[in-house]
Amino acid sequence: MLPHQHAIISGSVGALGWWWTGNPATCAVALATGILPDVDHIADYLYYRWRGTHRLILPLHGYEYAFLGAGLALLTSNQGLGIASLSYIIHLLADQMVNHTHKLGYSLLFRAWYRFRIEDISTIPEAAKQGRVEDMHQLKKLFLR
Repeated sequence: MLPHQHAIISGSVGALGWWWTGNPATCAVALATGILPDVDHIADYLYYRWRGTHRLILPLHGYEYAFLGAGLALLTSNQGLGIASLSYIIHLLADQMVNHTHKLGYSLLFRAWYRFRIEDISTIPEAAKQGRVEDMHQLKKLFLR
């Protein structure tokens, strides 16, 4: 999913969080946890540049983090952490739907078990690889401006 799409969804979660808690900081937290995890795509692009093969490493994408954050939010009754966890979980679910991965494809442990091989994680590996190539091409154009 593209960053602006994550921003729209996370902004909506943040607005609801602000309304629910009365704290505008929840909006900023929801935006951060809904958008910033995508910086981890850099690891995948660097791996591709180094090895010439695609992997779904995505070190910041993991249901394990979401469950940890949600659990801590419940234990501490921290509403901001709850909103952040919700925004992050929605980020992962949206990515999973758009990117056609295995139902556990956004589990870091699942990906590690399969050595991050896109062929074992994606339900449409060729489309996933092509999407990666297109992403790298767009980034290259952006940086060459």
